[in-house]
Amino acid sequence: PPADIYCPPEIFEPLSKIMRLWSEIEQYEMQYNLQPIDYNRFYELQGNMGFRAIRSIHRVPSNGYCIIQRTKKLKAEFLGLPGHEIQRLKLERDDLFYEAEIPMITFSGDTQIEFVLENELVRSSRVLFMECTYICDRRPTERARRWGHTHLDEIVSNADAFADVEHLFLIHFSTRYKRETILKTLKDRLPDWLHERTTAFLTA
Repeated sequence: PPADIYCPPEIFEPLSKIMRLWSEIEQYEMQYNLQPIDYNRFYELQGNMGFRAIRSIHRVPSNGYCIIQRTKKLKAEFLGLPGHEIQRLKLERDDLFYEAEIPMITFSGDTQIEFVLENELVRSSRVLFMECTYICDRRPTERARRWGHTHLDEIVSNADAFADVEHLFLIHFSTRYKRETILKTLKDRLPDWLHERTTAFLTA
């Protein structure tokens, strides 16, 4: 079936025009379903899995996305009860459980560090793909922020914000950096506990 493509509401109309013009250039009618994202909606994927869009902070309207597992959890007031008592109560009432959303994987895309600092969903994700464009003094934090990116200095100074992330993948490094430079800089700069959870997502 046609692919569902989601985008920030602000760019839905111009992006629709671009897609129409591209079809005209190609002389081929592409099949797709372009939709402006609803930031308050849980989009179902399969079973109890779905995703939510999270606004990122970039030079243009942009989104990150979080894949979420929905599950039922026992309310705190019933946690100390033995299993047979819980089974009995389940037959008598329907308020023993609440629906919880567990953030499994979050992908930031291009963004400033606030994508992490201002979103509990991001900070509590088990796996986080987070951009880290610049890692050196030649490209300072101010430059990264001006272009809507994140500098390694900001990740280091806000390391506690990643405390609940089980695995951090750093992505989108500037092509000016060699693989060896990136790996050494991360080892030297990141706190040991965070470095152990971090993988540099490199293609070469």
